[in-house]
Amino acid sequence: MGTDQKFVFESMQDAESIRKYLEAVMDGLSKGRLAVAAGQEQFVLQPTDLLTFTVKARKRGRSGRLSLTISWRCPEEDAPKTGETLKIEA
Repeated sequence: MGTDQKFVFESMQDAESIRKYLEAVMDGLSKGRLAVAAGQEQFVLQPTDLLTFTVKARKRGRSGRLSLTISWRCPEEDAPKTGETLKIEA
């Protein structure tokens, strides 16, 4: 059984900065390797071919929240079930 590791980063960013982060995530998913770092802390992930993609959106008054989660399991574990097609528009 492996040890749990966790990386957390939170800051205020403009939309252009966040777009660049999302592009880097897309590139990392294509390459099968995602590296995140802040200060002295670095974390490397190697996503598998089959991923679970979760989108949560909430609006309350003038505030909004969008949460994107990408997760995967080791190949020897059961593959997640696929669901309906998601559509994201600008």
